[in-house]
Amino acid sequence: MPDIAMGVLSRNGTVLLARRSSERKVHPDRWSLPGGHIEEGEDAETAMCRELMQEIGVTPELWQFAGRFGSGGPPEASVTFHVYHVDKWHGRPRLIGDEHTELRWFTAAAIEKEAELALPQLTEMLANLAMRKPGAPA
Repeated sequence: MPDIAMGVLSRNGTVLLARRSSERKVHPDRWSLPGGHIEEGEDAETAMCRELMQEIGVTPELWQFAGRFGSGGPPEASVTFHVYHVDKWHGRPRLIGDEHTELRWFTAAAIEKEAELALPQLTEMLANLAMRKPGAPA
């Protein structure tokens, strides 16, 4: 079962989401978190840091584990997602490469009302993280 590490950047009551490219095989044009597959010999935290640098040009400096969930479906097609809340990072988020077509900061209300999330399991987690004070436990 593949594992995917994702990072939630938050600031001022918002979280950063990335719109997946229409060319993506899975969940095209949906909002998701920057992140990707955990490579052989890599742990989830290392993968999250690498993926955020590769996809949006930021280097996480302070983060906490926010949660883990499975995609559901048959075991051979199931994926486990490892989500980290990033409180502090270096660099300005920007699009790198062609995996995403847009970056946008969402409030908790906007996540629930307008964000077409690739992973519906993220809705409550992201809304809670958007409303949390910096430095508070995830």
